[in-house]
Amino acid sequence: MTYNDPEKYCVRVKCNDNIGSGVLIAGETTFYVFTAAHCLGKEEPKIENISIEKQNDYKSEFENIKIVKVSEFDYDKDFALIEIDFEGEDKLLYQYNLAHQFMADDNIKFYGYQGVNDGEYRPFPSKIITTSDSNHCFKITLTEGETFQQAAEDGHFVASGLSGSGVFIIRYNTPFLIGILNSVVTEKAWNNDINCCSVNHIKKYFNSYVDLSDFETLRQWEQNIKRIRTTNEIEAFEKTESDFFKKLYRKNKVLYTEIDYCNEVTVDQINKYLSMKENIDRYSNEYPILFSDFKISVSKLVNQVKRQYSLSVDKSNEAIISQRDLQNELKSMLDYMPKNTMQDLSEYQIIEWLGMCTLNFTKND
Repeated sequence: MTYNDPEKYCVRVKCNDNIGSGVLIAGETTFYVFTAAHCLGKEEPKIENISIEKQNDYKSEFENIKIVKVSEFDYDKDFALIEIDFEGEDKLLYQYNLAHQFMADDNIKFYGYQGVNDGEYRPFPSKIITTSDSNHCFKITLTEGETFQQAAEDGHFVASGLSGSGVFIIRYNTPFLIGILNSVVTEKAWNNDINCCSVNHIKKYFNSYVDLSDFETLRQWEQNIKRIRTTNEIEAFEKTESDFFKKLYRKNKVLYTEIDYCNEVTVDQINKYLSMKENIDRYSNEYPILFSDFKISVSKLVNQVKRQYSLSVDKSNEAIISQRDLQNELKSMLDYMPKNTMQDLSEYQIIEWLGMCTLNFTKND
């Protein structure tokens, strides 16, 4: 299984001669399939008339998924939420987040089962062209030369079966479910445009939503960095992480010989370290692959830090230059991260290495 691949959440939905697609979602205590209501008919069907099937890959056999109940059915807004009994795939389903506050021009991807070939799912690269926050809907269009106008067939016919497909924004190799397909625009699939509804319609079933516009501008990231910790917070850190603090302070006395300035720098570092740790914990949950790459990059430098950058020095300036060179190397390694985070992450890592003695400075006697 490819980690975090949206195709793994795609299912085929059948009901009373209707066929469509759907997307698997993990709730807090159970699992669901989110799909277009018209795939089930004009009225809410009995569960025995619904069939939901899943493939492990696009050529594998279909496996039936047990249906528990229809939790939501709204034909006018064209969405339905079906509770399912789904075992053994918890890790798969907890690998993506639901998202809102996305923006026009974001690149997206959806996977679904076309009526002209309903035996295997297919990906469709697209982008968002407009949104309606008040109605919790948005419109997308196909990209990369894709089209629903094929073999002289109407786009509506070629696209049939794709209704209910999960629409994902892929950001930093991490998928975010933002909604489902409803229908193509006009019988001819005008401009290859598709109407969609957002996950806002089912938000009461889920506790966690990611604001995709937030990480793009890094508002909360910056706000947390700028927040000044109270004296009590600093003292609590010194008490609970006394070994870390003592090692950090000892290294700082080598770097900064004037004691008042050394104390000021140490307090600033603890403030920065606590803020960054909160940011990393938060965004690691929302962008697991991105921050997994960050941790891998850092781990590759550990031996080099111990051998090349840790010094016994006569003058504090030697240690300061070594620390500066290490931070510059860190920033160059983190060029895949959002630009506003590179300086913060490199500073955080230097502080952590100082407190763990991975990066060590001592004075020559």
